[in-house]
Amino acid sequence: MFLKNARLAGGACVCVRVLKGLVAEIGASLKPHAHEEVLDCEFKTLLPSAIDLGVFLHNLNRPTYAHLKAQAYKGGVGSLMGVPLAPLYSLKEADMEPLEFAQEYSDTAFSPLDYGAAREAIACGDVICLHPLGSDQRLQDLALLRAMLPASIQACLYLYNLEGQKLLPVLDYARMLSLKLVCGVRGYEGRFSMGIMDQTPLAYALGLPSVSPLIQVKEVGKVAGLALHTQLDVLLDSVVEPDAFKIITATRALGAPLWVQTPLHHLILEESIYQHYDPRTKILPPLKNKEKQAHLRALLAQEIDMLTSLHYTHPLSLHIFEDAPFGMQSIEAFFPLAYTHLVASGCISLQRLIELIATNPARFLGLNCGALEVGKEARLMLVDLKGKSQVDNPASIYHQQVLKARVEWIMRADGVVYL
Repeated sequence: MFLKNARLAGGACVCVRVLKGLVAEIGASLKPHAHEEVLDCEFKTLLPSAIDLGVFLHNLNRPTYAHLKAQAYKGGVGSLMGVPLAPLYSLKEADMEPLEFAQEYSDTAFSPLDYGAAREAIACGDVICLHPLGSDQRLQDLALLRAMLPASIQACLYLYNLEGQKLLPVLDYARMLSLKLVCGVRGYEGRFSMGIMDQTPLAYALGLPSVSPLIQVKEVGKVAGLALHTQLDVLLDSVVEPDAFKIITATRALGAPLWVQTPLHHLILEESIYQHYDPRTKILPPLKNKEKQAHLRALLAQEIDMLTSLHYTHPLSLHIFEDAPFGMQSIEAFFPLAYTHLVASGCISLQRLIELIATNPARFLGLNCGALEVGKEARLMLVDLKGKSQVDNPASIYHQQVLKARVEWIMRADGVVYL
């Protein structure tokens, strides 16, 4: 395939040749070969598509995942990792009730890879999330699960509140099977009516339960020590606390191979939005005040490695605010939201945004993509940076917002998906 009249992130106009799913040539004076398929980019911007490692699944049905993928493509997300929520709710703690967990193959599924969502993810070439423990809180046969996956599929182990005798064998499996570690440090997922806000004056004024920043700081400290000791690459998911970043900076200086992922919401929204008691704004970790948000935005220059939509697939909740489940929807507007609030506002450059949403996630996973370079996989998106897009999702707090930039199409291994 020959892509003509494409702009790079820096503004240069080039042509790009794609052969067998790889970028073969990039140049301003390239010409199409005879009988070569030509796609005119119309001087719009050609970028690597985003990789989102922070998407959460409320069920494992195939239609849920198929709908999620359609939303993701619209937001410029070419690849993602769907994290099943049910195992995060199965901790044996008081007042922690599991979310209703619908399964497409409830009578026949005998492993996490048999569910419809997992099969759809494998068909799409997405990253597979493996939980170390099964529903009975016993260690799963991770070697068997890894062997069941195609060699081309990357898999991650998602660690959440694991301690002691359960944690040590998981680390051995990660090293033996070359599984990437992703550690959730958001808080207690299953306690919908607890820890809704930070401990700030606004929380007391609104009468909403608050949560100490120590919840995240403690987990980050534990995982940072683990990474330093084992020298295993670890992605810390949803880091937003200033003291947590101090720990990360200190342990990185000692040689800990830590990667940091921060939700886009915390860079756009701040805690005053809770005054509306809108269930669509309920999120873990809680949104921050303006001072902490400004600090987070400053960390985008270096300390933060990746951005995530922190998208939850559950439908719009009809519960009152306190009883509604955690989770926001935004993946269908991921790139326009990031471009509008981070690039167009002057917070970071477009090149830095691509590092945060594509290049660094690919590096962490060990994938040959995430950059528009010769020899890289052609996981690309075409974006009209002068265009506009409107969010059309009543379950999203961004519903009906008009944003800068519009994703025109996504390129994957089997062709182009037009949006």
